[in-house]
Amino acid sequence: MQDRLRIKVHFVVAVLIICVSGCETRFEESRFLMSTMVEVTVFGRERDCQQAVEQAFGEIRRIDGLMNAYSDDSEISRINRAAGKSAVQVSADTLKVINEALRFARLTDGAMDITVAPLVKLWGFGDDESRIPSDDELQGKLSLVDYRQVFVDEDSSTVKLGWPGMQIDVSGIAKGYAVDKAIQVLRDAGIKRALVNAGGDIYALGSPADKRGWRVGIRHPRQDSDLLGILELEDKAVATSGDYENFFQVDGKRYCHIINSTTGRPVEGIASATIVAGTTAEADALATAIFPLGAEDGMRLIEAIEGVDGIIVAEEEEGNLEILVSSGMKDRVQLGLD
Repeated sequence: MQDRLRIKVHFVVAVLIICVSGCETRFEESRFLMSTMVEVTVFGRERDCQQAVEQAFGEIRRIDGLMNAYSDDSEISRINRAAGKSAVQVSADTLKVINEALRFARLTDGAMDITVAPLVKLWGFGDDESRIPSDDELQGKLSLVDYRQVFVDEDSSTVKLGWPGMQIDVSGIAKGYAVDKAIQVLRDAGIKRALVNAGGDIYALGSPADKRGWRVGIRHPRQDSDLLGILELEDKAVATSGDYENFFQVDGKRYCHIINSTTGRPVEGIASATIVAGTTAEADALATAIFPLGAEDGMRLIEAIEGVDGIIVAEEEEGNLEILVSSGMKDRVQLGLD
């Protein structure tokens, strides 16, 4: 019998206003957007904070409306319905995210491939109908996976998928992009210190008063109530992907939602990957790409990209965990697996 374990999240809205030094206010609000809890924390004058935070949430909601592959009205769904037939005109935001996703696909030799959507759906991730497909089913969907069959025309702002039945899903980068857009809205509103956290995709703008940076905890991949470590961030992004985020179990074996585009099967061998980068979109995409690459190749990629650092938690067959830390991260975080 198949045992299932999924993380259930419920809609919560929480507002916290705290007076700090002088006339400055700390304002926090949480909303359920992009299938996760999004938290925005800002410092400033109370009225400015409230307006800026509302605008930031509005921007995240707008990006989700454009890029949610499970919404029939999104631009991504329109592209998927036209696969193999015609090009679809899209917004500048969708075009940018797809271009960035294709850049990371080339950089990782397909480890980050937005055309794995048919495989993700075949395994039932996202619709509570998770199952193990047959080899024949996998082969049929694998024939639709190839990021090189995503054609972008900058001049006409259009996207076309080369084969009928192809589908793309940009959720591995869109959430990070939405965080970056929200931060830009806050900057434009005059906010100089803020933290936006979309389910572990985080950007830290400035730092809280009298602090060296925002303290961000990294979740332990196997102990829900424990932290793997704590980072201090200022004007940086961090994203963590884990095999605990969306998975199911059969006969004690874990099947996670991140699919290897070569085998068509959920990746194995990595429990979590944390990336620190200049933008949340970059951190989000790389944290996902590390899983199919594996721990060693993933760390080599991290070390090769300027301005990027990371932590990979690898899992051996016996269940033992090993932490790999990039050279630029070693002096910035204390880690342990007690």
